[in-house]
Amino acid sequence: MGPSTETYQPNWHVKALSAPGPDTDLSLHVSFDNARFLFGCGEGTQRAFTQKRMGMRGLSAIFVGSGEARSRAGLAGVLMTAADGGISKVDIVGPPDLSHYISTLRSSVIRDSLTVNMHSIPRSTSSGESVELFKSPNITVNGIALIPESQPTAGPSSSNYIPFDPYSSSFRPSRISPSDAQKWCDQIVADIFHNGPKARASRRPYQPPAPSSDGTKPRSRSPSPRRTANPFVNPDGTICSSIPDTRYPLPLPSRQDVNTQMVYICQAPDVRGKFNVEKANQLGVPKGPARGKLTKGEEIEVDDPSVEGGKRVVKPEECLVGGGPGSVLIVVNCSEQTKPALLQNTSFHKYQPFKAHAEGLEPRRVHLIVHRVPRAVWDTEDYKEWMKAFGERTQHLIADPVNYPDRTVFNSAAWNTLQLSLADPEIFVPPFVQSPHSSSIDLPPNTSFLVENSFCRMHQPAPVTTVDNHEKDIPFLITSSEAAAARETIRQDMPEYAIACDQARQAILSDPRSINPSEPQTGDDITITTLGTGSAIPSKYRNVSSTHIDVPDLGGILLDAGEGTLGQMRRRFGEQGIKKLLGELRMIFISHMHADHHLGLNSVLEERFRLGINSPLFLIAPTNIALNMQESASWQYAATSREALENVMYINIQRLGFKMFNPKLKPRSRESSPETVNRHEDVDVEMHQWEKEGLDDRENGRRVWPFTNIYGFSPSASRDHWNALHRLLDEMSFKSIWAPVVPHRGRAFGLAIEHSSGWKIVYSGDTKPSEELVEAGRNATLLIHEATLEDDKPEVAAVKGHSTFSQAIDVGKKMKAKHILLNHFSQRYPKLPKLPTAPTPTTTQDGINGNGSSEDIQPVVSISFDFMSIKIRDMWKMNYYMEPLSLLFVETEEDGDGETVEGEGSVLNAVKNDVNPSLDGFNLNGSGSEVNCKKSKNNKNKNQTKDHQIPISASHSSFMPTTMEGHGVGIKNQQKSKKSLKREAARAAKRPAPSPSPTKNEDQPLAKRRSTDSSTIILGTANGREVEAGMKVVDDEVEKMQVDS
Repeated sequence: MGPSTETYQPNWHVKALSAPGPDTDLSLHVSFDNARFLFGCGEGTQRAFTQKRMGMRGLSAIFVGSGEARSRAGLAGVLMTAADGGISKVDIVGPPDLSHYISTLRSSVIRDSLTVNMHSIPRSTSSGESVELFKSPNITVNGIALIPESQPTAGPSSSNYIPFDPYSSSFRPSRISPSDAQKWCDQIVADIFHNGPKARASRRPYQPPAPSSDGTKPRSRSPSPRRTANPFVNPDGTICSSIPDTRYPLPLPSRQDVNTQMVYICQAPDVRGKFNVEKANQLGVPKGPARGKLTKGEEIEVDDPSVEGGKRVVKPEECLVGGGPGSVLIVVNCSEQTKPALLQNTSFHKYQPFKAHAEGLEPRRVHLIVHRVPRAVWDTEDYKEWMKAFGERTQHLIADPVNYPDRTVFNSAAWNTLQLSLADPEIFVPPFVQSPHSSSIDLPPNTSFLVENSFCRMHQPAPVTTVDNHEKDIPFLITSSEAAAARETIRQDMPEYAIACDQARQAILSDPRSINPSEPQTGDDITITTLGTGSAIPSKYRNVSSTHIDVPDLGGILLDAGEGTLGQMRRRFGEQGIKKLLGELRMIFISHMHADHHLGLNSVLEERFRLGINSPLFLIAPTNIALNMQESASWQYAATSREALENVMYINIQRLGFKMFNPKLKPRSRESSPETVNRHEDVDVEMHQWEKEGLDDRENGRRVWPFTNIYGFSPSASRDHWNALHRLLDEMSFKSIWAPVVPHRGRAFGLAIEHSSGWKIVYSGDTKPSEELVEAGRNATLLIHEATLEDDKPEVAAVKGHSTFSQAIDVGKKMKAKHILLNHFSQRYPKLPKLPTAPTPTTTQDGINGNGSSEDIQPVVSISFDFMSIKIRDMWKMNYYMEPLSLLFVETEEDGDGETVEGEGSVLNAVKNDVNPSLDGFNLNGSGSEVNCKKSKNNKNKNQTKDHQIPISASHSSFMPTTMEGHGVGIKNQQKSKKSLKREAARAAKRPAPSPSPTKNEDQPLAKRRSTDSSTIILGTANGREVEAGMKVVDDEVEKMQVDS
């Protein structure tokens, strides 16, 4: 509980956590002594907290800026991370459809430890009306919804609304009025986050009455139509609104909802002055309660014979000095469509001195206005005049969401990739910036462009400034033209690492595979780009799951799309590259419903349409992904035509549980096999009732996509499914496809696709070792398999539904895969996973090992990093790069920076509750939520790497091929190199180096070693220790076993 307004003295400031950019949006961190507030929550917000070393402790409310997906796509991640960090209650404030947006995520975003209170603008509010949306001891926030004028195709029709009766058998959420839909979605949010005992009771399974004491069965109650009316009614008569039933979808928000922009006027309480004893004595104020009343702002009466009546009134301001009105912050979100509504709004007149005096009002000074507006708005004369009307003392920050400077927020990952590029710049491609500095434009007085770390103290009021980055958050401002100079700086600062890179490249050139390359194999030229290689939640170095596969002459395949996938694409491929990548994207595969695998999907789809890309795109995913897409408006309204939406073709992953062959490429022995996919004629078939209702919803604007029947197993759904699958196999030239169910927490799927040219790619998704995946992936060209945990944690991996490094490799060996790419590493290994090694020589694809003898062909195994692009034919080179990488990422024990738990505190418990009980049949309070066991020496010895495992690290000289003789670095030299490297890094940190664009806070060395960064989210201290998000202060050994999922 915060202090009361009677005694609270607000000491608060505003800091930009992130600014609009390729992979972030505006996020303002408003901090009081006892509470924190967040304005704006786009994708990457939770990762920005980690990068900027800012805590979520005390987060009280989140204010969403608009109906655009971009301004709120990070909300789910922040809520889950906040809940796992011990925050028990969060208020969410925003436009009218905000609860609808959160409701669309009911299949994958559940936290029973968090209470979420919704404060959406009421549907009854008119455009421009100022409404008090949030009030606390710290701040009162009025919201103004800028709603564009109605459009002909705005959304759902206002006709044929049904009464709001969730108990009725005819209740359909898609057919209730917008006001009732807002009420229904508020209830869904309450159920998702279990707000209060009633919502918690709705999750309880029905318990039949117990037998009576005499042993007879209790008399059953007469059946009530309200108990079995629809799927939302529980047996005990309560309502559980959060069931993701595809027969009962939510209505599609209108275009007005998507284009609504919010303005927030934030008023801190008036500051009480300090009690002046001398003045009180002069006024005759007696000591005691009377003075306390004055301090609280109350008037009192004192005895005074000189005045009529013998009593004189003493006002608080007569005895209090130094007080005054509280500071005012205004956050403006505005587009070209809503600009007229903003400029004509009279709610701002009392903050504009000239207009306030004209209307007889006492003007209130605004200390800071943050404008999230495009240049088409802020660079107009009428908008500049509106800004000037607030007076010369008001400061302005402009955050342009369209024409922004290209500044990197996630600096650690950028520096990390730059250092890796010294080994191989074609495999490790740094996310170079394009134009890191704002353009020179004449701005009004007291106006500047907002950047990350823009800072303004609100009380006591101070000018806007930019605070320094944390010492381990060095700005990455290097362009592609400066890459050579940056790498040269790395060479000078880290000579032993540079020598190891040179030795590795020389060894590669000396390898037989380089001297006498074999005949090209099918699939050799396929390029894999790992956009996100971490698990659970993003860290500084690894984003969550997403992998892009580029197949020449075919197109692209995207495997999973966690939050931030679009931003990773923009950083890796640049403005022009992403147009090409999305234009050639042919298929997206979503493996399961856990949030770290799909929260970025809709942003990718929306970006395709915004770039004018309307080509066919196949989407293979669980049905609840399709339901989320159906209910989400932003990506659909970005399409320029119905044809563009029709070209997004959904295929139900639940119907791909066996190997299916292309009828044009099927083996002769399978001519009559039921596994052969045949096209179904487009004939009229019987439709179920909910399918007919779906057609009616589309006619009335309550639904747009999909245009086919995709749910269930009705005759019409079967027809449309098989036709879409036939088209996929035909247009992609797939010989076969198989999405086997794999063992994970909840239903999850792998993928095996075989091309007519002969290559075969297998993707595991999240899974424990799976025999069905082995069967599906026989003789794979490439296996992409998760390797979440190291080999000494098999019990933890089993409970969490994941694989260890060696288990993943064993799966590849069993299926006889030629290449294995490991990813989805636990965030406790933020940089270089602790990979298994074995004293067996590497083996070439020609069957010749390092000693020149012939042995069974072993798969080529590689680990992955974010922004890494590698062709299948080049994966063998990664073995040579492991030695320099082991030097680059010096062991934490030597650094003394505590990096072994980097990111671990952020991800402890991060996914343990990321399970939908209604979907997965998982008991949130049962096993699997946490592992509380201590490692023993016997357990460590028991799980030692076996001799037959494949070497994938060259960190020991005995594991290097003989072609590297004379270039390998032994154990002693390696250890010595690490110590030397640490000393050199320390010297390099003190030695200034020229920067290509020296500006304030940017005069750091051009390239600096970043192996000691820490990515924990600090929540506070306990017993002198930092307590991280989701981490309990428990026995160290127990902490080590409580890993992310």
